[in-house]
Amino acid sequence: MRPDILLFVLTFFVATPAVFAAQREVTAFSDGLLVEIEATARKGVAEVTLPAPIRENSLRVKPLDTGRVERVELLPYRVPDRQQKELDNLIEQKNRLEDRMKALDTREDIFAAAAKSQSSKAPRKTKTNPDPLTSVRQGTEFAIAQLEAVFTARRRTVQDLKRVETKLAQVQKSVTNGPTARIMTSAPTTRIKVAAVLADGGWKPRYEIRLQSDKTAQLILLAQTTAVPEGFVTKVASTSLAGGQPQQLLPLPTGTLPRIAEWRLPVEQEQVASSPLPVFSFTIKNSTGAHLMAGEAVVYSREEYLGTVILPALALDAAANVKSP
Repeated sequence: MRPDILLFVLTFFVATPAVFAAQREVTAFSDGLLVEIEATARKGVAEVTLPAPIRENSLRVKPLDTGRVERVELLPYRVPDRQQKELDNLIEQKNRLEDRMKALDTREDIFAAAAKSQSSKAPRKTKTNPDPLTSVRQGTEFAIAQLEAVFTARRRTVQDLKRVETKLAQVQKSVTNGPTARIMTSAPTTRIKVAAVLADGGWKPRYEIRLQSDKTAQLILLAQTTAVPEGFVTKVASTSLAGGQPQQLLPLPTGTLPRIAEWRLPVEQEQVASSPLPVFSFTIKNSTGAHLMAGEAVVYSREEYLGTVILPALALDAAANVKSP
């Protein structure tokens, strides 16, 4: 085979999977997480399971080629059989342990009453009970021994119940998938994109305030994201969901906070003490041209870290006094 033909064939087989590879993306907005999943309908049907519960009426499906979407059904999430069996077993264990706790409470009441009754008896010598003090003491000791057994059983039951509840919470946390979208298409094979907004998530603002020597401060807005689904390419949009299609999307590498924006703002009444304790106070004015959301802010003075404060929400041209806690 000619070298140029061989190169063309190899290039085709290497590049083709990348072209048709399914895309799974999450875009973090300031008020929500947008999930987009590409899939291929086979024999006119595709089923796409979303990674978490979604907001009502946020599901969208569109074809990516010449096919047409005929019908969309949203099926509730069904826990896999293996996980459901494990959940059922753990719930049954939890119920049994809780029943045992109730039984132990009843036993405690019974033997506590018996011990009190024995100790309050007036000893009376009879033919059938020639040594009443010994009988009372034995009855009291028996009731107390039973109480000790109840306390030991309760302690072990509480420990077992905590272990079961911890395991149950872990299994329930792993069952986080949302509903499944079943899509019927006009063509037997059609590529589609499913998009939905998750019920929870988004990013919240985190600021850096870096005081400068010229009575200004560098204000940096960072995006601190909540937990995002695994196995998705994640990006950050600087706007809210209502802001429309974002003009720029920022990558979200693991362990970093994307920088959304940066401004230079005027600062007044700045006071930074040089004592061992970090003491600072200053007034900062919002001249960014936009509303600033409330968020945690890290304060630096001439590159020296001073601490963390809460920056309140600031309307345009509003000012806030920032001081050490």
